[in-house]
Amino acid sequence: MITIKHKRLECIGCALCTEVAPNYWKMDEEGLAQLHQVIAEDDPFQIGQGFEEDREALKEAADHCPVTIIKIEG
Repeated sequence: MITIKHKRLECIGCALCTEVAPNYWKMDEEGLAQLHQVIAEDDPFQIGQGFEEDREALKEAADHCPVTIIKIEG
C-alpha cells in the first residue's frame, strides 16, 4: 500500500488532485480537496492509503499540486 499525506487546511481549492485521482480526493463544502478515506490524522496531515496500481495518478497529483501539500510515500 501507498501512504498518502495531505495538508487539507493548506489547500487552495484548485481541484487538480480530484481531476487526476478522483478515487482518492473530492472537493468538500468549503471548496477544499478532501481525501475520500482518512485513516489517521497527524497534524497538519490527513493520512490515507492508496493502491500500487494508482501510484502514477497519485504521484501526478503530488507533483503538480501548486502548493505542494500532497506527499506520497511507500
